[in-house]
Amino acid sequence: TISKRHANNWVGRQTSYWRYASWHEIALNGPGVRAMYQQLAQQYGVKWQARNYDREDWDQADIPNRCLSAATACLYGVTEAAVLAAGYAPAIGFIHSGKPLSFVYDVADVYKFETVVPVAFAVAGKPVHNVEREVRQRCRDMFRKTRLLERIIPDIETMLDAGGLDKPEAQGVVDAAFPEDEGLGDAGHRT
Repeated sequence: TISKRHANNWVGRQTSYWRYASWHEIALNGPGVRAMYQQLAQQYGVKWQARNYDREDWDQADIPNRCLSAATACLYGVTEAAVLAAGYAPAIGFIHSGKPLSFVYDVADVYKFETVVPVAFAVAGKPVHNVEREVRQRCRDMFRKTRLLERIIPDIETMLDAGGLDKPEAQGVVDAAFPEDEGLGDAGHRT
């Protein structure tokens, strides 16, 4: 789970600065992220130039960028599922803004360098026929190994609690707009 200190950093950071305690207090702003990419590239023997890809011309991207894009897409999918399951709006971000998945990106950033970025560079560093497939499978394995899905919702609660505000009280239950008097289907159909 996420530490209270890290949650306070998450809530209190400015858009251009964020410290992630479990990654050696590296500032994950633009230069910090680039330095982390370079470090992982060296660790896995990957020729790294920069984060650069064109969504319109996917096949022209180099292997490390394709791996990173595939890996972050996996992380965003798992994170969005958790955000929606917890009842939060994916678009209401605190650090990222103006995108349909801003909150998803905020939350995913907490786990990115722990999970998918090392996977992406590990795959990019080995000859693989279908890098996107290999990345997806290794991300799946990493998510299981780190128990990511079961951690996300409690971590979101910790991050939001770090702001020091009381949770809003429930205002009651809203009835269904169109209540059904009887079930649909036959006796064997669950209603």
